[in-house]
Amino acid sequence: MKAGTLFLLLGLTSLTGCVTTNSGDFSAGASAEDAAALNLDLGIGYLRQGDFEQAITKLRKSIDEDPNNPTAHRALGLAYEEMDDKKGAEKEYRTAVRLGSDDADALNQLASFLCANGDKLEALQLYDRAIEVPLYPNKAMLYANAGTCAKESDLDLAESYLRNALAIQPDYAVALLQMAEVAYRKENYLQAQAFLERYAGASSYTPASLWLTYRVEIAMKDPASARNTAARLVREFPESIETRLLLEEQRDAG
Repeated sequence: MKAGTLFLLLGLTSLTGCVTTNSGDFSAGASAEDAAALNLDLGIGYLRQGDFEQAITKLRKSIDEDPNNPTAHRALGLAYEEMDDKKGAEKEYRTAVRLGSDDADALNQLASFLCANGDKLEALQLYDRAIEVPLYPNKAMLYANAGTCAKESDLDLAESYLRNALAIQPDYAVALLQMAEVAYRKENYLQAQAFLERYAGASSYTPASLWLTYRVEIAMKDPASARNTAARLVREFPESIETRLLLEEQRDAG
């Protein structure tokens, strides 16, 4: 399951939470509305289990019965994305946004897909639309996602988004780590270190946070701390991409 998939699943509407997934057709004889709801619930259940082919089957059935439900299209888009069908995923995400133009979750999901697949300008426009949706309860996430997306092209814009996220939720670990990365790229190493310290108080260490901590310590000319962080990264996350990057860097340095 791709990174972020479980988080996106939490934004999908599960109907009862008590329906067990089964390849049988439980919707036979049900009304179209009930069949659509049941197949949506089953499809989301399969998504949670990582059974994307069965998820696609159930979600298509749900859409056949109720083609105007943006949640079903979002879920189907996510299943396609997990199956590396980018064309199918984008089509379903765009349908979800068309059907739910004020659905912040749909806007966020399409924006995240586009940001990951190269169209960062449209992604940021979609994040801005999502942020404008009144009463959406998780605007810190939207600001953090937008800041993460902007980080590759405009560090000042990224910082603005991320500071808005932290103004809403000061201990939001995702935003703290991204702010540390932005500060590091701006060569504000003391600020990067401060955000990493705040991150450590809000979340467990990850390969990404240790790798950034190591780079900040190298930039601050603190080799003893950098050696300790490098050893921890290798020890605790030996199979991570960050550990591979570290080992490659050490090998190239001789």
